[in-house]
Amino acid sequence: MDKPNIIFILPDQHNGNILGCAGDNYVRTPNIDMLAQKGTLFNSCYCNSPLCVPSRSSMLSGRLPSQNGVYNNMQTLSSTDTTFVHSLTAAGYETVLAGRMHFIGYDQRHGFKQRLVGDLTPSHPGTDNEYDVYGDLMRTSNQSLISLQKSGWGDSAVLHYDHDVMQAACGFLEAHQADRPLFMTIGFYGPHCPYIAQRSLYEYYYNLLPTVEYQPDEYQNMHPAMQNWFKQRNLVGHYDRDELRRIRAAYYSLVETIDNCVGKILDTINRTIGFENTIIVYSSDHGDNIGDHGLFWKTNFYEGSVKVPLIFRWDGHITAGVKQNAPVSLVDIAPTFIDFADGIPLPDAFGISLVKSLQSNMPLVDNRAIISQLADIKGDAPSAMIRKGEYKLIAHCGFPCCQLFNMKGDPNEKTDLGNNPAYNDLVKELLDILFQYWNPDDELLKLEHALQNFKIMKQWAAAVSPEPYEEWRGNPSENYVHAAL
Repeated sequence: MDKPNIIFILPDQHNGNILGCAGDNYVRTPNIDMLAQKGTLFNSCYCNSPLCVPSRSSMLSGRLPSQNGVYNNMQTLSSTDTTFVHSLTAAGYETVLAGRMHFIGYDQRHGFKQRLVGDLTPSHPGTDNEYDVYGDLMRTSNQSLISLQKSGWGDSAVLHYDHDVMQAACGFLEAHQADRPLFMTIGFYGPHCPYIAQRSLYEYYYNLLPTVEYQPDEYQNMHPAMQNWFKQRNLVGHYDRDELRRIRAAYYSLVETIDNCVGKILDTINRTIGFENTIIVYSSDHGDNIGDHGLFWKTNFYEGSVKVPLIFRWDGHITAGVKQNAPVSLVDIAPTFIDFADGIPLPDAFGISLVKSLQSNMPLVDNRAIISQLADIKGDAPSAMIRKGEYKLIAHCGFPCCQLFNMKGDPNEKTDLGNNPAYNDLVKELLDILFQYWNPDDELLKLEHALQNFKIMKQWAAAVSPEPYEEWRGNPSENYVHAAL
């Protein structure tokens, strides 16, 4: 078997900075750190939309939301649109999905030959099974105050789901007959909220993590589109120091929980298919602000939300211990996987293959334009980001001024240069590039169209009550939180 196995570990909402190998001094992630020590870590990887379904759709198709038409969690890739999984299957791979990919609709494969565990979220657009899944923790997975208030130690469907996914993936590897190369995606739901973790881990981080202070004047000085973001989520003036401490302790605990799952997967790989001809990749669909700038969750372009981990390990083939600083994005995963598999390239792919850089330690071009786009249905204006060189620009539909940050001199994004006349030429240069892939007028029309469809879909779902399709149900009675309001 000449082609390598590929194991793709994909948690949900993992902030790219919350890893030991990324420089975090508090989180315990020895297994993911080991992947970085034995492989290559991309320090500046961005999702192409800081929201689950559009991010995953971009990653699978190798195209931006403006190119594949998927902007929010109620939309889906067409079953006639090819993904890198189609290409790998055609190239002779056994393609397996264990757990989460947040597919919407009856097509829960999009190229995968089989699936071991269904998803935690509803499979049908317009449906809402949260009460059935989360019991008394209903709505704690949403961008809502209740997810902040009901935070602490306890038990949730997420913890049970991720355990089942890990068990299914390891069980499959134990029984796998290596008559063809294997591509398996292992999709976890954590560290996505609910911000609820196992007690011992939670207490460890609650006592360990430093206090993070949020200055209310930061909101007053924010871009008006971001002030609207706060208003849409009822966060204006909402600041509770203990609540923030609980959330961060739970989030760090959930990251460590994922790392423990990664450790068990690596142990199983070592006993079964082995590391010699197996590529292991770790990434996430988007991040979580976990209190930075007073923000939580995702759906914005601050680093906590839009930056994700990306690690490749292939012993003897990928240079070990390398950190690549040049910006990359999740659309690069499709051409990279296809390149490793000697598969058929996807039409109109926006990303680039990272294979040459991974195998030769060749530095990537550091001034490449990285694009991310968002047009969610929560009341925010459509927006888009371009990262090029040292600078990140964020444009918001309906607002004449952009946000602009120097990511080298101001990595924490404290100083918005968008209103500084000295940067007018740079803003114009970056907008000219961004507008090649993102048209504000078109985005507003697309969002209105999506909202109209969403309203009809919700009424359809209420009338039909469609049966769950490949969904993981769990036991709602097992959900509880101890430290809550």
